Amino acid sequence: MKRVYWEDLESGMVIARTVVGLDGRALLNENTRLTPSYIERLDKLGIRSVYIKDGLSDIDIPEIVSDQALAAVSHTLGESIKDINRRNLLDMGSLKRSVSLLVEDILSNRNLLIQLEDIRSYDDYLYFHSINVAIFSIMTGLTMGYPESKLMDLGLGALLHDIGMIMLDPRIGKKKSPLSQAEISVIRNHCEIGFNILKTYREVSVTTAHIAYQHHERVDGSGYPRQLDGRQILEYARIVAVADTFAALISDRPYRNGYTSTEAVTIMGKLSNAYFDPFILEAFTSNVAIYPLGSILLLDSGNLALVTSVTKTNSTRPIVHIISDSKGALLSQALELDLNKNHELNIVRRLNNQELDLLRSRIKTLVFQDQLSPAWAETANY
Repeated sequence: MKRVYWEDLESGMVIARTVVGLDGRALLNENTRLTPSYIERLDKLGIRSVYIKDGLSDIDIPEIVSDQALAAVSHTLGESIKDINRRNLLDMGSLKRSVSLLVEDILSNRNLLIQLEDIRSYDDYLYFHSINVAIFSIMTGLTMGYPESKLMDLGLGALLHDIGMIMLDPRIGKKKSPLSQAEISVIRNHCEIGFNILKTYREVSVTTAHIAYQHHERVDGSGYPRQLDGRQILEYARIVAVADTFAALISDRPYRNGYTSTEAVTIMGKLSNAYFDPFILEAFTSNVAIYPLGSILLLDSGNLALVTSVTKTNSTRPIVHIISDSKGALLSQALELDLNKNHELNIVRRLNNQELDLLRSRIKTLVFQDQLSPAWAETANY
C-alpha cells in the first residue's frame, strides 16, 4: 500500500485501509474503488490522504491498539470534551478506563512497531492527535521501564495534554495561512488553561497535570510558557513533548501534508539536545519502524527486497523477499531471506516514492509484454 495525497488521487484506485471517523464508523471502507464522487467526499470531510493498494507492498500491518479500543477511547474523549463545554466537568473515571484500554493493548503488543501514519479528517484532529500522543507516550514509558501505575499516570496526562485547546477559538487551529502574533499568543495560552483545568481534579496527580503545562517546553529553554530548560521540565512532560511533536509531524494539516514516520524521526533527530531529551528521544524512536512492512530496500548486493516481517527484535535487519537480481532485473518468484541470519548482505537505503513509482511502472510494462510470469500480474493491478 502507499499513502496518496488528495490532489494525486485518481478514479480506479483502491482503498487499502478503512478510513474511520470519530465515532468509530467507517467513512470509506477498505477495497472501495475510488470514483470522482468519493474523491470529492474525502475533500469535504477534510481528509487529505488515504492508503491505496499498489499491489507491490500490500501487506497486512498489525495494529498496536485495536480498532475497538480506539473507537471506545475516542468516544469517551469526545463525550468528555462535550461535558467540559456544557458542564465544565470531566468524567475522570471514564477517562482512566480509556487509558487502561490503551495500556492493556500496548502491553499485549509490546514487540510491535509504529509503522503507519494515522489518517483522519481535520475536524477530528484534536481527538485522534490526543489519542496518538497517549499511545506514543505509553510506548516510550514502557521502553524506559515504567511500571503499569506510572504508565497510567503518563497516559492520562498525555491523553489530556491539549485539553486547554477546547477553550480556544477552533477557527485558529484550522487556518491555512500563517498565524498572526496575536493568534500565536492565544494558542500558547492552552498550556496554562489545561493545567488549571486538570489540577482541580483529585484523581489527577500534580505531575500528571503538569504535562499540560510543560509539554511545549524545550530542553534548551526555548519553549513556552515559562522557558524551562533541562531537568526543570518534568520527565512526563519531556516524554509527551516528543510524542506530541511526532504525532503532529505525521498528521495532515490544512497548511501542509503529513510527513512519513521515517521523515519525522529524521527531523526530530536534528533537534535532539535542543528541543528534546536525547535519552527520551532514543527510547521513543526505538518504537518506530525504520524499515516498515511493505517498504522496498536496496541491498549492497544490488538486489531489491520487500520487507515482510519486522519487529523490535529485528528492526534493523528484517525478514525480506528478494524481488530482483543483483542487476535490478525482477525475479519471477520472490525469495524469502532473513537478514538477521545473512550478515553478508546489508541495507543501503529505503527506496523513495519516486523510485517506487518507477518500479511499479516497470512491473506493469513487463507484465503487459509477457516478460514477467503471471505471479506478477496481481502486483501490477493497482
